[in-house]
Amino acid sequence: MMQYVRYINLLLMPILFYSCISSRFGDEDSDTISEEQSFMVTNFKDKSLKEWERGKEFVCVVDELPVLLESRKGNQDDCCSLKGAILRYKGLEETQTWNGVESCVVYNDSSGLEYIYRVLKSITDILSTDFIPLLPELVPTDYIAKADSLLKGKVLYVKTSNWYTVDGEEYRGRKLIPVVIKEIIAGNKIFPLALIFKTEEGEEAMVYTTMSASQYMSQYSTFDKLFTFTNPRDKYSQIKDEVWQLITQSQVTQGMTKNECQISLGLPDEVSQIPEYSGLRERWIYKTGTYLEFKDGLLVKFRLM
Repeated sequence: MMQYVRYINLLLMPILFYSCISSRFGDEDSDTISEEQSFMVTNFKDKSLKEWERGKEFVCVVDELPVLLESRKGNQDDCCSLKGAILRYKGLEETQTWNGVESCVVYNDSSGLEYIYRVLKSITDILSTDFIPLLPELVPTDYIAKADSLLKGKVLYVKTSNWYTVDGEEYRGRKLIPVVIKEIIAGNKIFPLALIFKTEEGEEAMVYTTMSASQYMSQYSTFDKLFTFTNPRDKYSQIKDEVWQLITQSQVTQGMTKNECQISLGLPDEVSQIPEYSGLRERWIYKTGTYLEFKDGLLVKFRLM
């Protein structure tokens, strides 16, 4: 009977552990608005087309002509090497086609060449909604300028180790360390902003981000997920300095607690319990191939990938 009870307990423990992990994760995603989220909401509201003024400027962040944008010349080969080009909103045009009304959002460049974005709606319908052209390749210059004016020169704490060189090459940096924002420039068609920063040691790097909660993949890339205004070390003052140094490098060592490992590597993708003669060993598995094994709450074995 005792063996049967022990067996049932072994089966239930992974379920209970998952519940605890989910609970902790849920606490991080509570309804409380952080200082960083408040900063985004207060300063960066997506402007619909009806709010645009003629002459509103956009910078193109790709070489090729955006898929949903057409050249008025009708020859896309004439529109190569657009990266860095400034396009301006010229206005709306409406025409009657064989299958109904169609409107065009018209842009032009410094040479006068026009580009159109087609919408199967009337101008009245467009202006009665919060419609925004789906052109992530065009980043509003005032959006970049505002972010730069608010953050340039400020000390922030970077929460991600996925850094880029200023030339756009990805590499593994450090996290939870102070950095000074040097400049904010146009990003790419996924993340409209690139924040260039410098570490205390003088290392210069870049992180792509967005200030919009509605941005594609925003759950991973919004400003509040990548930076914080407050020193995270203050929140974890109980962690020893040598362990904290490992955490900033996304590293672990034997003897670290589960909480310390989670701060360093994030939540595991899978958790399993390994029965042993003296009890249970807990294994955390990550999609990268990394795994951690704990006994009595402390890390006893690991492999980092």
